[in-house]
Amino acid sequence: MSEQKRQSVLGLRLLAPKLEKFSDRQIEVAQTWALQFNVPPSQLTSFIDTYLSSTVHTRCWCVALPSTDDQTRRLLARIGDHLQYFDGHQVKACKIFSKDRVHKRKPTAMVAQQLLLRFEKRWYADVLLTSFCKSAGERAKALSIEDLGSFNRRGFDWTASNNRYFNPRTRFYLKQIGSTLKQFCQCLDQELLFAIRSAQCPSPKLYNWLAQGDRKRRLQALKAQPVLIPLLVLADQWPWPWDGQQQVYMNCPWDELQAWRPYWSEDRYLISAEECLVGRIADAGLPLSDTLAWLLQAPRAAVRYLGQQRVFDTGSALTRISREGPQGPWHRLLLGASLGNRRPLKKAHWITLFALLDKIPYQLLDQTQDWNRLLSGCPTDWSDDNWSKIADDFRDLNELFNNVDESDGPASGEALQKLKSFIATASYHQIASLVNGFHLALIDIREALDAVDPQTRTDSLTPWKPLLYSTSTPLVSPNGLQIIELKCPADLDAEHRALGHCIDGYDYSAYRGICRLFSVRENGKSLASAEIQMDESAWGETLAKLTPKHLVTIQLRGLRNRTPKSGSRVDRAYQWFWAKIKSGELAINLEWPDQTLSMSRYTNRNRKKMHAQACAEWINQRLSRT
Repeated sequence: MSEQKRQSVLGLRLLAPKLEKFSDRQIEVAQTWALQFNVPPSQLTSFIDTYLSSTVHTRCWCVALPSTDDQTRRLLARIGDHLQYFDGHQVKACKIFSKDRVHKRKPTAMVAQQLLLRFEKRWYADVLLTSFCKSAGERAKALSIEDLGSFNRRGFDWTASNNRYFNPRTRFYLKQIGSTLKQFCQCLDQELLFAIRSAQCPSPKLYNWLAQGDRKRRLQALKAQPVLIPLLVLADQWPWPWDGQQQVYMNCPWDELQAWRPYWSEDRYLISAEECLVGRIADAGLPLSDTLAWLLQAPRAAVRYLGQQRVFDTGSALTRISREGPQGPWHRLLLGASLGNRRPLKKAHWITLFALLDKIPYQLLDQTQDWNRLLSGCPTDWSDDNWSKIADDFRDLNELFNNVDESDGPASGEALQKLKSFIATASYHQIASLVNGFHLALIDIREALDAVDPQTRTDSLTPWKPLLYSTSTPLVSPNGLQIIELKCPADLDAEHRALGHCIDGYDYSAYRGICRLFSVRENGKSLASAEIQMDESAWGETLAKLTPKHLVTIQLRGLRNRTPKSGSRVDRAYQWFWAKIKSGELAINLEWPDQTLSMSRYTNRNRKKMHAQACAEWINQRLSRT
């Protein structure tokens, strides 16, 4: 809060007679926000006038337009900086700007009709059908910023102290948006609206798809496949099987679809269908399970199984696309449905499967053709606690690939090829055996390098920039366990000797600014180690825009790489610490510079290169025996 003094309402009215149209209460509230944002005294009355004039109108309204057909109801709505239009069949939207001079208050039907004509060629934006989405929240936030006029400053809304303004204002505008959308949706086709809400996919694209073509058959298709149909409709491109041997798109068994087969133009430009193939399948009355199985190149039984799943269990199409992208968000679902006696049966099972797939390296995902063979010997029940260890073993396979990638020469190329060939036919237990052997080999490799190139005391005690600003005293969790940040190679070596895992090899990553490392202890005894990194959303961001939300816990490992059980003392202590980090209660440093560029240990003496070469040689020797 600014140290500026609050002025009396009477004094403000004398300075600016234009404030007479506002009540004392309104002026007091506006002055509160002026003090919050440190508006200079010379601009105080101008800010109050701007703020109160802006808040007179919510910029959210809905108007019914005249229609010649009694069966058709047309609507025009404004929601912040967007106009939404329902022409009686489909919904569309366009973005508006201040220069468009769109009415802030609700206009008459005649004026709205004239307004509609001005934007007839600009309907290309996204339509809102619910206020319970990220887009609605962003529009509410934009409206609250707009109320501040030209007095807003770039990035000020990211400051936590300003939440006393933004939180209630954003909630207010969300209510206005929700009320407007309620009026808008009341005039839509209620059967179609119920269908997309039942599929937990309130998307205008899905609504418009149902409104086109054979309405009855498309509704039946959505009911039969509530998981797959929305995914296919919302995807960027329609799938079509590709013949890898012939290097051509396959011929379709159904003549009704053959005309939509993609092809290459003379200038090597791919020509694909503009019409949604799923809509064509439904309109033509083709067997849904058979055609989808052919299009997706998936077992028919897997497609039929997904048709029996609840959207609540698998996750909605919008959720899947948000997490996996719009290119092929059905792959993981079809994989789970193809696992035979390991098929997920409920929501918790699907969550465990998705968590497992998130940790599997992309090399293994690309090479694996038979997932039942890969998971042979693993539990058939996805509720089994062993799945967390299985996922960690798969994730540790990254260490082998990373070390090979950092090496060069014929040995590294041979190691990479052997590694790919091995995982293409290996089972989980074979991969776990390889990973465990590699962890033991790392100890020998490090000792051999230390014998040739001993680590000086200066090297071992040179710290990297810590995550926590205050590291003088350990953090003590409510259950009595301590959280200690590991800040140098000597700390990592002590942690390695205490727990028997390979954290001592993470010094290079820490110096590179890739990760930060912590230890969970009891009375000075190490119980588990944690690795923290920046997620992908932080890549390319400036330091000023980095927040605790960009941090992610990569792994939490105990004795001999075992993962602490969920709900254990170690897990509870770390989750307490993690909540403190994410909430901003702990002061943290997100500037992690690359210190290896100035360290002779990694530049002049090529220690990292020698370590990678030794790892490649070990992989070649180990896999030559299999």
